[in-house]
Amino acid sequence: MHAASMTSVEVLLNEFYQPTTSNARKREIETNLLAFKSQPEAWQLCLRVATASNSFTENQFLWFFSTSTLEHTITRRWTQLTPADRALLREQLWHNYAQLSVLSGARRHRDTLAQLIALLGKREFPELDPNYMQHCMELTKTRFALGINLLRVTSEEVVSNRGDLNSEWKQYFQLCISMCLPDVMDLVTKYLLIAVCHINGKDIQTTIPSTFMDFSLTTALPNDNQLSSSVLELLSCVQHLVSWIRTDLISEYFLMSILDLSQWRHDKEPISLAALSVLNELLYLQKPLPYAGTLMNGVSGLLEQHNTTKQQSEMYSDKFRELLRLYTTKYAGKLLQENEMLESFLDQLYRCTIKLHGALDFTEKLDIWTPIIKVIAQQPTRMTAYHGDVMMKLVDEIMRRTQFEINKPELELLDNELMEDDTPTTEWQQFLDQCFECLALLATTRGAHIVFAQVFAHWSRPQTYLLSLELALDHGSGRCYEAARKLKMANVGEILRDFATVCQAVVRLAPLMDTATAPADVVDEMESQLQVLSDRLLQTLQLLASNRVGSHDADKASFQTDLDNLYAQVLLAIRSIFPLSKSLNSEQLLHRLFAILGSIFACNNSLSAASPIVQQAASEVLLFIATVIRPKCLLDIPEIQSLMQAGPRLGAQLPRQVCINVHISLVSYMVLPWKSVPEPQQDYPRRLWMLREYIDSLARNFVELDLAAAGESKVAAATLNLLGTFTALIEYFKATGASAKDMLATTFKPILNKALIIFNSYGLSSIAMAITVAEFSLSMLRTLPMHLGAQFIKEMITLFIDVSSREQLTLSRLAVMEKVLQMFQLIVEQPGSASLALLPNILSFSTQQILPLLQQQNAATDSSEITSLLYALFDSVLTCKWQFFYKNQLSNGHGNGVANCSDNLHPENFMAIMNAYGQMLVSGTDPSNVRSVLLSMQNVNERSRLYQRVLFKEQLLASFQRALLNLLLSGEGALHFDLIAQALYAMGQVDRRQLHESLLNASLPVAQSALEDICQTTDIPTFTQKLTQLMQDAQCAHLNETT
Repeated sequence: MHAASMTSVEVLLNEFYQPTTSNARKREIETNLLAFKSQPEAWQLCLRVATASNSFTENQFLWFFSTSTLEHTITRRWTQLTPADRALLREQLWHNYAQLSVLSGARRHRDTLAQLIALLGKREFPELDPNYMQHCMELTKTRFALGINLLRVTSEEVVSNRGDLNSEWKQYFQLCISMCLPDVMDLVTKYLLIAVCHINGKDIQTTIPSTFMDFSLTTALPNDNQLSSSVLELLSCVQHLVSWIRTDLISEYFLMSILDLSQWRHDKEPISLAALSVLNELLYLQKPLPYAGTLMNGVSGLLEQHNTTKQQSEMYSDKFRELLRLYTTKYAGKLLQENEMLESFLDQLYRCTIKLHGALDFTEKLDIWTPIIKVIAQQPTRMTAYHGDVMMKLVDEIMRRTQFEINKPELELLDNELMEDDTPTTEWQQFLDQCFECLALLATTRGAHIVFAQVFAHWSRPQTYLLSLELALDHGSGRCYEAARKLKMANVGEILRDFATVCQAVVRLAPLMDTATAPADVVDEMESQLQVLSDRLLQTLQLLASNRVGSHDADKASFQTDLDNLYAQVLLAIRSIFPLSKSLNSEQLLHRLFAILGSIFACNNSLSAASPIVQQAASEVLLFIATVIRPKCLLDIPEIQSLMQAGPRLGAQLPRQVCINVHISLVSYMVLPWKSVPEPQQDYPRRLWMLREYIDSLARNFVELDLAAAGESKVAAATLNLLGTFTALIEYFKATGASAKDMLATTFKPILNKALIIFNSYGLSSIAMAITVAEFSLSMLRTLPMHLGAQFIKEMITLFIDVSSREQLTLSRLAVMEKVLQMFQLIVEQPGSASLALLPNILSFSTQQILPLLQQQNAATDSSEITSLLYALFDSVLTCKWQFFYKNQLSNGHGNGVANCSDNLHPENFMAIMNAYGQMLVSGTDPSNVRSVLLSMQNVNERSRLYQRVLFKEQLLASFQRALLNLLLSGEGALHFDLIAQALYAMGQVDRRQLHESLLNASLPVAQSALEDICQTTDIPTFTQKLTQLMQDAQCAHLNETT
């Protein structure tokens, strides 16, 4: 091999990076380049290119290819190099690196060479190159940027997860580097002190004690035009070092230097940012830091400077907020013990919080307060009057920042459209939620009645505005002009939004105003506050329900939206205080309230009809009253009677969820026990009759369908909407009592029978009807498992299996099978032995029809959900119905029951489940389901000694060990390492000889003694540790073999 080879490589590289080169040709070139890289002498030619003085500037493609070849040689072919080859590599790379021009050299050029030198040091220090670390430190004294960069890259290699060295050598290398760390930290601390003196314009010799400083280092870090870049290199190295070194190596001088460099300096912004990054790295560490007092005083000083300095960059402010959040999280407890320091810090933090830098900035600052407030709440005896005062000021600030009247410039920038991510909220609502969560935290700490009073103080302005508007509209033409003028005001929408915001704050605080759990000395005040709030809410609700304000043209497109939002928030506020307010629970006020709710649900198509958001809020109020308050007088309210009579028509004139809420509310009134009413007076027989009448009015057309005469479209029209509504309705009552479920089962069983008849006729031809019937059947089974009867359930499940088995399953019917599998699982998990008779059919259908379809499906079809359901069913069978396979449990290691329990009652079904588990482990393509299988096997083994069963031990143990080891050696195995280790350990305890044989058959490139050693391990922590080393060493050996 000679220079001509490199010329050929250069030609190939230039062709590869030409835009006109086809992908096919690129693959061909890549093959040729990889072949060249693997040749034994290639590294020598590449070393010449990599260390040539002008090669980087002449052809970077060739230079980077050459350095990647050298990296390949070091990491994959190290054992094939002779001592002379290694010495040549080391000397040439060190010499070339030390001669680099820092001013003109590209950073990538420098870092790549440093990486190669560090890889060499990782293999040679301290045995073959005992002076490696000393050379790195000495290099900082002559070529500071190069030396400090090499220290950083070496630090990165210490903690690198690169699998190119065995675990024993990695540990040894890290140990040896750790022995050098005191000298390294001493050196970088001295450089930090020099940097601080240079930046602050101080004389080094008079500022730093001579007993600590080596003044000869000042020549390595001079105060010249390269100072900023050199300090950035230093801080980058320091940040990586502190991420893993022992914290006892951090000196007070070190902390003081970093804190000083973290100060905002307009002309040194990159240094300030880098120093803040070091502080944040320290605070992220999950271990205590030395010199807490120095750090706490330093952060307080930074906060004070932050408050007095103007025009700080956005990046600095963001990183400083992160620092404060980490600081309060870690040191809130210590701050509480230093009251004087805490008061000073809270004063500065409040000054920082009230600065107007945008809504996001404000909520992130609230996150800084959270740990402090929580610590004070946990130790209320330490709360001082000052703490209480600053919390009250923070409450006022939160309310000010959420009001358009005061904070319009920030709030109008928030987007009120749904965000693009999965969060079903707007940027505006997310801002409010974060503010109100902080309010709630302050209320639990300072006192709910105190915070509530501050929040409620913002109620009067918008309500007074609305009442004055109502007054103007009520008094003839003389006031109409004034009303029109008020409505056309530019800020009318903002006033409505502010009112809605106060309502939301009240809703969040309402649960904390429970007088039943409040201290006795504040109960009267709370009750008075709730009474006033109830009156104001009803007054506002009456005004909004009159629709006088909304009937006038305000010349604003968003006016009605703001008005509707306020209407909805007032309704939700009423719902939130209903359980707490004595006045709202009176029969008279209930009649007033339901008169308003009735007008909202009125089935008409007039322009004055309530908007969907108002109807939704009203339905939630109705639902809350019917299911939580449960007053007996509901039936006497005309609006409830009207809703019951309008039942069949509601679906056509109300939004679907509103309609469902109304149905649930009415059914709840009929089946749930009335509160504070004795059992004999509950009148269940009459209520059952009412329930049947009501449901019959909804389902009459469906039940009376003549399938022979009606076409598929007519059946579908009657089935889809009704059963969808009934599914949501039945699901709601899963947690109700037995008497309610008896009534529901009696009423809905005929409807379920009709649905099953439809499934029998259309289960294959109409996927939509099949899914709907399956969903309804699932909800009935989930809510009424004991009330449908064992025989009925058996016939229902048999029908689903029979219909689904008439034709070969297809991918289009997977959605139906999802519901069927959930029904199977519910039945299997029912206590008792009633479901055992169904298990053969359930398992046969699942393993012979559903499982093969999932295994053969198109890769483009997402079936992860149904696959998870299938394996969840298998797990339920093994954990809940183990008696289906074995008559009795094995003891927990006691007795001699193994031989007596060797006979499996249903070996074909058992093997089908185990084979499905094994196939999932072998494929390894679905991490979630692989983990589910591993957890299932672990749980079954712990409960029922799965691995000790003769059938498993003789026919499955070896194949499962093989699958687990292959999974462990694959890329996906790392995701489940702990579970795989536990499974292999448990299997090894059953048969160590078999585990040793499986390890041998895996052809792991490690010493046989290591395999024997791990098989003799008797505890899981040691086994896991040895298995980790075994896999790392195997991977390292594999990399070095596949050159």
